[in-house]
Amino acid sequence: MRRQRKARWIIGCVSAGLFLGITLSLDGLAPVDQWVYGWISLLISPGMTLFMQAMTSLATPLLLLALSIPLILWMPRKEYRVPLIFNLMMSILLNLSLKSYFMRTRPTEVMRLTVESGYSFPSGHTMAAVCFYGFLFWLVCGGTLVKRTKTLWSAVLFLVIFFAGVSRIYLGAHYFTDVLAGVCVSILYLVLYTALIDNYFTHGENVHLRARHPERASLLSSFRFALEGIAEGLRTERNMVIHVGIMALVIVFGALLALSPLEWMLCVLLFGLVFMAELFNTAVETVVNMVTEDYHSRAKRAKDMAAGAVLVASVTAAVIGALIFIPKVLAVVRTGFHS
Repeated sequence: MRRQRKARWIIGCVSAGLFLGITLSLDGLAPVDQWVYGWISLLISPGMTLFMQAMTSLATPLLLLALSIPLILWMPRKEYRVPLIFNLMMSILLNLSLKSYFMRTRPTEVMRLTVESGYSFPSGHTMAAVCFYGFLFWLVCGGTLVKRTKTLWSAVLFLVIFFAGVSRIYLGAHYFTDVLAGVCVSILYLVLYTALIDNYFTHGENVHLRARHPERASLLSSFRFALEGIAEGLRTERNMVIHVGIMALVIVFGALLALSPLEWMLCVLLFGLVFMAELFNTAVETVVNMVTEDYHSRAKRAKDMAAGAVLVASVTAAVIGALIFIPKVLAVVRTGFHS
């Protein structure tokens, strides 16, 4: 196990170095982009185009969100439900942040077989494929499946990631360096993300660390305990899973509808409001259950008021979200009708 963790961190460091090298040499790597596209363009044909379009569709945010729903329902280990949804959200936000920072335009001297908007670096579809299917690969490797089944699913996931990246170059949506950078930064992200899950999501005993080992409440310890409390809520509370699912839906549609920075700030503020209310509600219920297991009118009142706070926060978030999204959805519908 220790050897596997060491190898994981080595891979993460190598990926970080490659990503940094690409970002510092984008102009110098232009001949490499042209050479790779030259080879891939030799494969262009109607049948291959259909295949590549199918592969690229496997990395679209809406499809990945749709795939997450049955995975959450059928996942044997329930503690991975929230990390699975969080993974999709974080990969989308990371890609949007990097694209806004580098602002690289899409290829122009290529055959455009798909219509795309926005910036090019790094490839969003590639990052989505590596982060989502790579996380599934991590789950498969750490699961209880027999070796042959693990090998089969690992090969399928690897091929989906590979062809999703190649399809972006084939369709003329990205440079080779866009795709390679997307792979590198996604691997680094997965190394960090899976390490976080190992520490806070899959080891329930960490939540009770303070009770078993009293120590001074240092600033670092306070942050760690706060993270453990959030992780415990995400791991055990069904409503938290629902909130995370709704948040993922908002982020996916927000990326597709191109929310403004102010609208994103409002969405993030509402996310925090709802999560904070749910955590307070969970804390109140835990304390009341600890004090008494018998029915008491005051205990019921405390639980009901805490649940009411969650309801108020959720309704407020829903109303503001509707005010943000409904005009944008109607504009898209009108545009579709006119076209």
